[in-house]
Amino acid sequence: MRDVVLGMHNEERESLGLSPLAWDSALAADAARYARQMAQTNIFRHSARASRAVPSGENLWMGSRGLYDYQLMVGSFIDEKRLFRRSGKLPDLSVTGRWEDVGHYTQIIWRGTRKVGCALAEGQSYDYLVCRYYPAGNIFGRNPLDGEDGVQS
Repeated sequence: MRDVVLGMHNEERESLGLSPLAWDSALAADAARYARQMAQTNIFRHSARASRAVPSGENLWMGSRGLYDYQLMVGSFIDEKRLFRRSGKLPDLSVTGRWEDVGHYTQIIWRGTRKVGCALAEGQSYDYLVCRYYPAGNIFGRNPLDGEDGVQS
């Protein structure tokens, strides 16, 4: 999982001239804890920021159990690229007018983000993927590609 997920993140970042993300085991452990919670409760929603062991951004994915591989899961985040408007600032980054339509993608390509950790949990009917990012991206009033590489402006 780690190699596929990290590789897909970094391939997309490289295509934009961004530094690669490093895998972080603490972020992955925190992601695993929350993925298990969603799988046990069958409730799919973002965690409260205060509940995260490490202050971080979060991408979530849910799909029918056993039907999807990691490439499709992370690929769904990256597919949001087709709706991304490079010249805007959050929340005005999507050709649809809804920043939520590109939020997974913008977190992946957020220039200041340095680390990622992801985990998958199987529920009774669904698989839950959680990815955590440090430092968090998707900061209102900013563009994900602005600033020096590795430094949030």
